[in-house]
Amino acid sequence: MNFESKMYDYICETPVVLMDIIKRRKEITKEFVAFYQDKTIEQIYVIGSGTSYHAGLSAKAYLEEILNIKVFNCYPTQFERNEKIFNKNTLVIGVSQGGQSLSTVAGLDSAAKRGLYTAALSENPTALIFDHADTKTRLFVGNEKCGAKTKGYAGTTVTLMMMLTEWAIAKGIVTEDAAQGYFQRMFRVIANMEMITAEATKWYGRIKEEFLPAKRIIVVGYDGMYADVLEGALKILETVRQGVTGYDIEEFFHGIYNSITETSHIFYLASKGDYKPRVEKLVSILNEWTPHHYVIASPEGMLNDSSKNLVCEFIEDPLFSPWEYIIPLQVIACLAPQDLGINPDIPKDPEFHKKIGSKLLDGIRDQYSDQNGETND
Repeated sequence: MNFESKMYDYICETPVVLMDIIKRRKEITKEFVAFYQDKTIEQIYVIGSGTSYHAGLSAKAYLEEILNIKVFNCYPTQFERNEKIFNKNTLVIGVSQGGQSLSTVAGLDSAAKRGLYTAALSENPTALIFDHADTKTRLFVGNEKCGAKTKGYAGTTVTLMMMLTEWAIAKGIVTEDAAQGYFQRMFRVIANMEMITAEATKWYGRIKEEFLPAKRIIVVGYDGMYADVLEGALKILETVRQGVTGYDIEEFFHGIYNSITETSHIFYLASKGDYKPRVEKLVSILNEWTPHHYVIASPEGMLNDSSKNLVCEFIEDPLFSPWEYIIPLQVIACLAPQDLGINPDIPKDPEFHKKIGSKLLDGIRDQYSDQNGETND
């Protein structure tokens, strides 16, 4: 290799980034809270593409729990073209880490035309989406100068959480004490992430010889880790550049299993819950068809002690452990391409968005945008 990837550094920086966002939450969310403090919000749409969509999906369970209102996750084009019926007290949050996504702009404009509230979240201080929303909130994760975003995933999720938590406190929906209880749970997970990264790195060393020839890769999970399933599949396909798909485990049961062959490589996010024993059963069944299984889980309830599994002490918080469970898949997405001679920082075609017209890439905005060409939001 004649390159040095920044991606691993970004993975390692994630815990510090998350702590900083939580500690600075009142400053970061000040504009959003001030604008919406006297307004009634009865449902929320979070719209975004790629990593931004997955981050919104990861925040959904927490937001619904503390707000007791419905939160929808939607791709911007689906929102603009297919969503028809709205409660007028609907907030639409457009998310784009680079800030230049034209589909997110169109989604926000569509919301405004229908008389809905809008907010924008981006890392880019000159983000185009900021010009198309009632409020702008910065995503303080630093400019990730690589196509495949890592710390931006958890960073986006926690920023969405902080925006709505501080708003809920201001409205009297949630008490400061109750919010602090959630923050303490977040801190436990964040404190565990460095260990997970180290264990995941050693695990990759154990499986890489088997994994590197893979041409078909599947990620399976359930419950709160489903957003990680989608994000992990995206990360690996972006960098390893082979066919990768992600499925909720019950969806996998309903037909996907028919496609498994001896060349299929399957990652399982076996988080704590009633589906965990079924993961072990699934592996035992599919062992007849492929030997390539990689289970990511805590030790509790694990019967299979294969060295191909990553078994370590996850916190197993149903709301916040997605920040832990994504790390092994991010590590794979960072290290495997380098062993394959691919620089994971640089998309296959850095000019793709310019060619297809999916992002505004010019002038000052272009200078700030990911200099290697952003492949997802």
